[in-house]
Parts: sequence; structure tokens; C-alpha cells
Amino acid sequence: MSWNKDTLLTLIEAQSNWVVESEGECLTISNDEGVDVFVYVGNQQMIVETALFSAASVKDKNTLNELILRSHQLVPLTTIGINKIGDDEYYVAFGALSTDSKDSVVLEEIETLFDNVPEFLDLYSDYLNVEMAV
Repeated sequence: MSWNKDTLLTLIEAQSNWVVESEGECLTISNDEGVDVFVYVGNQQMIVETALFSAASVKDKNTLNELILRSHQLVPLTTIGINKIGDDEYYVAFGALSTDSKDSVVLEEIETLFDNVPEFLDLYSDYLNVEMAV
């Protein structure tokens, strides 16, 4: 199957533990812990992403960035990046997969991102000025 926004929406709506909303080109999926994941389906890949914390909340960006580069592979299937959201920059956690991925792989990617958010926040919390909620 080659995924698009509508077929993905149908798959996600069938998951009883998630709430999904369609917003423009993206789907917003929320879990019972209040974590929101955004999914965009392109021509060849799907991006599954969530904001972790604002770049403005980081005490020492160079030190944190070095730690991220040395440690992000310790948390499976998820990468860290920096994206502009509105007028601010945020550290984000994301995964990418093929639009030809199986249902189980798509669900695993989303669930893994939900599971990894607390790990990343715990791992990087000493580098933040304030306690950040997702």
C-alpha cells in the first residue's frame, strides 16, 4: 500500500488509544499522556514529528548539540533536529519512513516516537533553563 493522508487517517482512527485530527496537510495524533505527534505524508516518505522544547530554553546550545550528536542513536528509531515553528526554533524528535511501509511499521514508528519523548526530555533536561512540558 502507498500511504496518503486519507488512508493514514483511517488507520490512525482505528487505534483506540490515540486521538487524531486532520489539519491542512498534516495529521495531529495525541496519546493519553498529552504528547502530540504530527504526521506528514509526502510522495515518497512520511515524517512523524513532535516538538521537545524551544531552543530559547537551552542553557548552552553547543554543549547540548554535541550531546545530541553523540547520544541520539541510543534512543531507537528517532532522530533529533531543530525546526522553526511559528517564529521560534524548537528541538524536535522525528522519524521518517517510506510511504510504502506496512501498517505495522507505521504504527510502530508513531508509538516509538511517543515512547521516546520522555526519554529525550529526561536525557537533555539538565541542559534546559526551565522544566519543559510537551
